[in-house]
Amino acid sequence: MPAAHLNLFLGALRKNGQVCGREWPIVMDSGACVTTVLTPAADSLDARYHGTYVRRCIADAQLAGITFAWSLIGEECDSAEACGCADPGAYVLFTTYLTLESPVRCMDCFGPVPLYRFTAPPDTEFHDVISWQSDYQSCDHLQMNCTVLEKAATRQMSVIDSALSAAGRACCAVLSERAGKPFYYYLYRDKGRSAALEAQRRCPACDGPWQLPARLHGCFDFRCDNCRLLSNVAFNLRASYMMTAPDQLPAPIAPCPP
Repeated sequence: MPAAHLNLFLGALRKNGQVCGREWPIVMDSGACVTTVLTPAADSLDARYHGTYVRRCIADAQLAGITFAWSLIGEECDSAEACGCADPGAYVLFTTYLTLESPVRCMDCFGPVPLYRFTAPPDTEFHDVISWQSDYQSCDHLQMNCTVLEKAATRQMSVIDSALSAAGRACCAVLSERAGKPFYYYLYRDKGRSAALEAQRRCPACDGPWQLPARLHGCFDFRCDNCRLLSNVAFNLRASYMMTAPDQLPAPIAPCPP
């Protein structure tokens, strides 16, 4: 019974963006259920961030005579530091198969932003965003493994009209409305034919120019401010793109106007 309540509590915390990942081994220690979780920030489990379902899980557990307590162990070594910007100018929905943190990144510092900062409406929380992250990471795993469904998974991550991209852009629209700030969506680019052709790519939504004069946050070479899209130079051409002499590439194109 205690383990069942703890699992429900952890699941509610995850859907509210207060814990990251979805694996938390539970062990019995002196009659208590104990687990270790990764949180976005040191204060992520504060009651002020609890959503409807988290509070409901706490109340249900108390009725069964069960209480939850937690303590901070320390800083996780392999995770990116959470965004500390007071007022980010924009955000991007971004994750990979290796990422444990929030799929929302600050466009100023590129640090992960805890989902609970966006205050989900009652009874909804962040199921849509976390489901998108899970789907995206599944596709990224498939394309990295290069065994089954590699092309299909890569297409989901790369094209604007895929089901994955549609779901991600819908999440961006909702989060942008809540935050009152632009939310960008990242389109993965795996392979291209030449560095010169990569530099001539156009925004896949509006066909406008979107090449950036310099790589942004070590990841993004293209940005359309009109369509709120980001992308990279094809990974198979990244080295040759960087090594090509400036006069062999088209002049950098200014981003689309906001």
